[in-house]
Amino acid sequence: MKKYGLGILILTLVFTMAFNVEEVRAEDILADIVIEGNENISEERIMEFIQSEIGEEYDRTQLREDMEAVYDLGYFEDINVNFQSTADGLVAIFQVQEFPVLTEINITGLDEIYDREDVLEELGIAEGEILNVERLNSGISELRFRFQEDGYALARFDDVDISPEGVLDIQINIGYLNEIRLEGNEKTRDYVILREFDIEPGDPVNFNRIQEGYQNLFMLEFFEDIYPDLVMVDEENNRADLVLEMEEGNTGSLNLGGGYRQDAAGDGSWFAFADIQEENLFGRGQTLSFNVQLGDEREYNLGFREPHVDGTDLSFGFNVYDQYRSLDAERKRIRGFTTTFGHPITETWDGEFRFKNDRNLTDEETSRSITLSGERDTRDNPIFPQSGGIDRLSAEFAGYVIGGDSEFIKYGTDNRRYYEGFRDDHAVALRLDTGFSNAELPSHERYRIGGPDTLRGYRSRSGDNKALFNLEYRMQVIDNVQGVLFGDAGRVWDHGESLKFSGTDHSTGLGVRLNTPLGQLRLDYAWDKDWSGTPHLSFGQTF
Repeated sequence: MKKYGLGILILTLVFTMAFNVEEVRAEDILADIVIEGNENISEERIMEFIQSEIGEEYDRTQLREDMEAVYDLGYFEDINVNFQSTADGLVAIFQVQEFPVLTEINITGLDEIYDREDVLEELGIAEGEILNVERLNSGISELRFRFQEDGYALARFDDVDISPEGVLDIQINIGYLNEIRLEGNEKTRDYVILREFDIEPGDPVNFNRIQEGYQNLFMLEFFEDIYPDLVMVDEENNRADLVLEMEEGNTGSLNLGGGYRQDAAGDGSWFAFADIQEENLFGRGQTLSFNVQLGDEREYNLGFREPHVDGTDLSFGFNVYDQYRSLDAERKRIRGFTTTFGHPITETWDGEFRFKNDRNLTDEETSRSITLSGERDTRDNPIFPQSGGIDRLSAEFAGYVIGGDSEFIKYGTDNRRYYEGFRDDHAVALRLDTGFSNAELPSHERYRIGGPDTLRGYRSRSGDNKALFNLEYRMQVIDNVQGVLFGDAGRVWDHGESLKFSGTDHSTGLGVRLNTPLGQLRLDYAWDKDWSGTPHLSFGQTF
């Protein structure tokens, strides 16, 4: 079958214009205009685009413009104008050659990415209709734009041909991933990196998926810098390699410290602590942590988390602890463990199931609970976010059918938002953290606010319900140093009481964040509502 290339890819079709008359005098009158060769497009439709007027002097420039206007209708493969001399003047004969009626449309290369009927509608073509190449060209441009928006930046039209019988063949090459090459990951295992990308060799190249994978990889906080690059390795077959060049960062932290503090009863004591954490254990993406605090209050915690059990999206974690703490002016010995399972619920929300078993050795009480929670993290950057946020919802059920000496339900919300500040290296951070219960809570289950991580400028206090609001304005001063202005407000209250804003505590202050090889050091100084100042030393961002 003979086919004629439409030249769609250059979006310009060349046509022939011929004035076949041996001698045409400028003073000759245009006696008539005749259309020949049209079968599907009516003469009236064509004449709408011819501006030359019968009875007027022949105008070669105007006739050429008429030919172009008729050609721009998109229905004609070729147009010629011949002249015939008569006693009344010149007769202009427009000889047109129509494109065929489409009897069959074959589109290859979409790989079920797009619905065929949607593509035909976007291209503006249908079987049983005469081919309109202008409409097709416009549709191809729109489809190219859609490819770009959907992330298929390598997509191209390899061939567009139509046969005299009206069979239209459109060959699309969407562009494919040849392989993913990893460079610079000396510690992190390849599979830890690759599982963050929803794309693999042989798949169509999709920039949106690559960007999502890049963001997922960045949020792990395993790497100082990540440089993605797409390298074409087979131009003819439209295949490219994704090259990820990485600079690994420090994933382990050791925080040592100590000091003097007062408990809720006003008693003071000295303490020392050590926090050890590795977030990329043996390069497998696992987290192992150990915390110890010595002094009048003692605490030991050991935790582990596997984010992808056996390569699946199921996460698993556990934490065991032994604590000797001052709770509401009483000292309690708490020993227990938690076991956690997590799994994505949607593309943006992760769900978590946690079982906790606490033993209050002082009061010889046991508390068992199940917590169901959901979390969404849309931050643009885990270290210095300037857009997006974190949302967490939770419900904890204690006692009832799972046993234990306490029965209660706790509901919690934690919402954080981040915005760009007055300069590119400034950020605004907000947090609203609430917790509610349906009963009086055991002392070690009560909500607590006060201290460096919640309500700065105040000692820790507890209640059956809580409401906390934090506002920070963060500024990059120099490399590895941030300045912070902050305001905190919050309160706790007991079961049966109502929330009264008049009893809300609040503070303002300023702080410094220092990035060190062992983690971020946080220094804050807060003034409470009576303008009494309190310094705070801690690690990591407040929220």
